[in-house]
Amino acid sequence: MKQILVALMLACLLGLLAPACEGGSENVLPTPGPAGETVIRVEMRNGFFSPSSLTVRAGRDYILELRNKDGKAYNLRIAGLDGKYDTEDDLVSEDVDSGKTGSLALRIDQPGSYDFRSDSEPISMVGPLTIWEAPPIATWVPPAPSPTATAESPTPAASHVGE
Repeated sequence: MKQILVALMLACLLGLLAPACEGGSENVLPTPGPAGETVIRVEMRNGFFSPSSLTVRAGRDYILELRNKDGKAYNLRIAGLDGKYDTEDDLVSEDVDSGKTGSLALRIDQPGSYDFRSDSEPISMVGPLTIWEAPPIATWVPPAPSPTATAESPTPAASHVGE
């Protein structure tokens, strides 16, 4: 069970590290925010988000740091529980101008899959946001002895040889 948990944690870490393998010189590892949130860097370039998909844990606080490396302004909009854009439950950033950095605070308690996009490029600048909840950690509890079981004597019974 411990190996499964380690493998799951490694898979999640690799998901966060995947953008670092794309050849950029920037450090894309999540960093702690001012109030203990995890900061996830998202680039907006050539009409696409990088990374193009995000996976975070339910009930945790995150800041999406939005870096615009393109020639026009973009935002990031996450469809809420209803799965529709432009409704009251959306999480949406301000437009981030070319060469600027913006942010979007993120906390979703409900595990599931959510879509995100940029309102100015709703066809190409899209991606999935996966919210997952860690399974409970299993612990092994040794079985209790049966109340009807008889205990063996710690010393062997004396044998009478030659009687």
